[in-house]
Amino acid sequence: MQNKIEIREATQADLPDIVELWKSIMDFHRNLDSFFSRSQDGHRNYLDWVIKEMESDNSELFIAESKGKLLGYIKIQTSDYPPVFEKKKYGMISDAIVNEKYRRKGIGEALFHRAMGWFKEKEIERVELRVANVNPVARGFWKKMGFRPYMTTMFKEE
Repeated sequence: MQNKIEIREATQADLPDIVELWKSIMDFHRNLDSFFSRSQDGHRNYLDWVIKEMESDNSELFIAESKGKLLGYIKIQTSDYPPVFEKKKYGMISDAIVNEKYRRKGIGEALFHRAMGWFKEKEIERVELRVANVNPVARGFWKKMGFRPYMTTMFKEE
């Protein structure tokens, strides 16, 4: 499958499919943890955010497609650390989603490698991401890509 896919920058025409894929992963996570329940206008807010990010020089959205069909995407950006750290900038992978039907076919890896190339062009040496603890598939994928935890996000609800 990997040699039949194209990784390219997303365009406005890709946005409806991107939002649908985002909705599917949010619903998948909601079934694991109700915290991930989408608000009624969540998809519109996500679309607005993605459009704004696509216009920024500090972010990029790559899609994987085959024969005109969106198979997955990765949303990345550069960010600044607070001025107390020696390192000034880092890369952030905010979304990485592959359609469930096309997982385990190298698409996520292809998207990841394209994203890492973009970070290299921007001279970014450290890349961070957040992964839901309730999603063992995603945790396994990111571990395979060389990521390891350095901090845990904790929460309390009352």
